Amino acid sequence: MPELTLPFVLSQLLALSAFAAGICAFQLKQRQPMLLCWFLSAALNASHFLVLGQLAAGLFVGVTAIRFLVAAYYPKPILMWLFLVLSTLLLWLAYQTPLQLLPFLAAIVGTIGSFQKKVLLVRSCMAIGACAWICHNILVGSPVAVIMELAFLASNLVGFLRQRRKDQAQQPAQSNPK
Repeated sequence: MPELTLPFVLSQLLALSAFAAGICAFQLKQRQPMLLCWFLSAALNASHFLVLGQLAAGLFVGVTAIRFLVAAYYPKPILMWLFLVLSTLLLWLAYQTPLQLLPFLAAIVGTIGSFQKKVLLVRSCMAIGACAWICHNILVGSPVAVIMELAFLASNLVGFLRQRRKDQAQQPAQSNPK
């Protein structure tokens, strides 16, 4: 169990705030509002990592926050490539331990997902990213961040299943001409 210092408590409060914004995002049905809530969640989460002294993770999540904001308004493939290159450059500049490969993986799949037009594909990529963050957060000792990512994964699954059921219910109605 980490020591209960002021920076640790502050980091966990920031993670808790990121948690709330992220849960809201996963329950939204439209792409742009979902990405804007994820922007807020990622900005708070980046702050959480910086307070914990996890500079590389904080930078990856900070880039993620900017990516969500850009993707919400400009879902252009060229911008996706820009963020993929930026994440790779960040890994190259900041790499110190294999632990930093987990935020990089989350950044890459999250970037691909953020620029997809289909909500189910966005959610699938975010689920892979959440799994990478769960592993990372366990290893850096951030209990609220672990719980947050587990909840994001569960909430994403609920939203994914709800959207899939809705899509399946609409397909028979569209394929059965009367």
